[in-house]
Amino acid sequence: MSITFDSKERIARSNIYSIFGKLLRRCTQKNDDGKVLLCEAGLSSLVEDYAFRLNPYWYNRGYQNNNDQYNPEYVCLLLCQEIEASEDALLRFLNVILSHTHRIEDGEMDKLTNYLGIIGYEIDVKAVEDEYWTTYTYSLIPSSDGTTERSSDISYLRSMLSMHHSESLHLYDEATTNFGNAQYISCIDNCRSLFESFFKKLDPVDNDYVKGILAATGETVIDNGASLTSIKKIYTYWINNKSGANRFRLFQTMYSAMSGLGPHHEDTPSREDALLLFRFVEDTLLWCFRKGINC
Repeated sequence: MSITFDSKERIARSNIYSIFGKLLRRCTQKNDDGKVLLCEAGLSSLVEDYAFRLNPYWYNRGYQNNNDQYNPEYVCLLLCQEIEASEDALLRFLNVILSHTHRIEDGEMDKLTNYLGIIGYEIDVKAVEDEYWTTYTYSLIPSSDGTTERSSDISYLRSMLSMHHSESLHLYDEATTNFGNAQYISCIDNCRSLFESFFKKLDPVDNDYVKGILAATGETVIDNGASLTSIKKIYTYWINNKSGANRFRLFQTMYSAMSGLGPHHEDTPSREDALLLFRFVEDTLLWCFRKGINC
């Protein structure tokens, strides 16, 4: 039996929709709340398909009964998948849910923030102070320009990994899951392993990731007629001459950072650290694939 694993983006989106489904449950405590919410989001054409699963009760001769088909989490997953081809429609629907939400627990907020970061979005949070308590308003916004392009980049990256480095694809997916679950050390460890595995494959003779990086960048450092291929010698040359192997030094330095913050536990990485290194590995591999460096 052949198993097809979901992409990093699909995993992130499914987790986002699941969390929003829990928020949707809070917004549909009475019958027709779901219908109103869908209309607010401009999705009145979907009321007939989904409203009944958003009604918590049904009535028989005036008696209230629990609706066994009431399942906001499932509705949110299906509905979001149906409309996600239109980012405007999806953003509008999720923001309507947030407009009825006044508190997201820290644990859920951390997961949501992480998974949104993967697909290029973030939640803007504003505290509203009252005399006795604090409530919050939330809105979903793009975290940077080029969200659509980033999504296309990641789809291309995963496709190339699947074709040329299938043995390492699970590392990419594990990094995604670990980041979403706020397991930042494990995420960085996965990124380091993926990075190392990729570049080792570029040196079929010694299986040396350092030589693999040099093969990818095409850089050569010559000192006294000798070609330098070790980290120490290349960095010593740069310290003395302030030139040479710019791309190699960038890649090797980030690999060193992944080692220190990941398996070597030299420091405790933050979410921002993990996202920086995660994005770095993605962009490095994209750079390689676009240069025609596949294996």
